[in-house]
Amino acid sequence: MVAGSDQLTGLFTLAVIAVVGSWAGRRLRVPTPLLIGPMLVALAATLSGAVPGFAPVGVLQNAVFVLVGLDVGVRFTRRTLVSVRRLLPPILVCMAVVCLGCAGLAWVFAGVTGTPIMDAYLATTPGGINAVLATAVSSHADVALVSTVQSLRLLAVILVTPVIARLLASRWSQP
Repeated sequence: MVAGSDQLTGLFTLAVIAVVGSWAGRRLRVPTPLLIGPMLVALAATLSGAVPGFAPVGVLQNAVFVLVGLDVGVRFTRRTLVSVRRLLPPILVCMAVVCLGCAGLAWVFAGVTGTPIMDAYLATTPGGINAVLATAVSSHADVALVSTVQSLRLLAVILVTPVIARLLASRWSQP
């Protein structure tokens, strides 16, 4: 990890990876190039050993958490809440089923790998990667494990979803 005193170096490296990755993602025409491009460049840079990992600490970490909270919180409007109210019962049932499914998957994952159950649950739980990582940090979980599994999940979803959507669209468009 980039040490607390090297936070500016980490931020600069992060900015370079974001710019280069966005450019590469567009050039390679990957799905959601502004997300996948930087993820792939960061993966290559980290695996090659050219760039150490970076995680904000201290005030910078707190600022990131505030931005994550604002990103989620400002999306709720009165109109959104009214429309969600009608859907609340089926949403709660679906959320419970998904959470129980993730708990089962985490139990298997923890049993097979010897990973603590909390780390395994956070690694397999669905949702926004930013919120899951904030939870992992605040609960002192294995952030490297959680971020790796969550990133792989996100990458798989982004790469597989267009294929599934095309298959479904072609099936439903046939007479």
